[in-house]
Amino acid sequence: MIQPSNKEAINIAANFFKGNVALSLAAIAILVTLALLQYVPFLGLAFALAYAILSFEVQVYVARQIPEASNSEEMADVAARTRLGDLLTRHLDIAAGGMLGYFTISMVLGLIFMMMFSATVDVSAIQGNDMQAFVAAISTSGAMGVMVFFLLILLFLSYIFPGVTGEVMAADGFGPAFMKTFLLFSPKFWKRTFNKDYFLLILLWSVIVFVAAVVLSWFTVSILLIPIALIGAYFLSLYNAAVYFFARELLS
Repeated sequence: MIQPSNKEAINIAANFFKGNVALSLAAIAILVTLALLQYVPFLGLAFALAYAILSFEVQVYVARQIPEASNSEEMADVAARTRLGDLLTRHLDIAAGGMLGYFTISMVLGLIFMMMFSATVDVSAIQGNDMQAFVAAISTSGAMGVMVFFLLILLFLSYIFPGVTGEVMAADGFGPAFMKTFLLFSPKFWKRTFNKDYFLLILLWSVIVFVAAVVLSWFTVSILLIPIALIGAYFLSLYNAAVYFFARELLS
């Protein structure tokens, strides 16, 4: 059994990537193609959905393979045995269920935020695209409080998210995966996350992800460096998958 830690999560990602570089590059090529096809008129939404599901499918596959390895180095052997079709389709039902659940939650939260925000801002005071009037309207209303309130909620949910996603990845099919996403709002599940090991894992993970996101964004400023950014983003997704798996293990 691999001991849960960010170091081991990075090792898992590295070994899975180098264990079958051709597999990883093929997956990146497919995901990048889907990402670009999101801009096709009329069909963009379908490609965006496919991109989200397949991206999550890769993470689900990797996370569910971790128990098969006694140490992080063996993930290279797992990758060597993995076919592209398995990586992208074996747990497609779970990935689709999880994505639908998270999409539903984000839509509901977004709707609630917009309703509360609109109720506290004097829309008539905002003329056209006048940013100064917009800022003034927020400052003289309760909208700022609404924004801070929702920011705190999002920060809390981001702390719970890795553990919930670990549960989603371990679900048995579309329906269970969909339902597992709503553990985000379970006080009983929240209580399980209030332990030292989980807190330290997620704290360091959040720092690593933030720094990695900033660095990868720098690479996108040059077309010559974009391939590095794409590989880095894929590697980061593998690392995230391992962290989600470990998060669930620490809550078991």
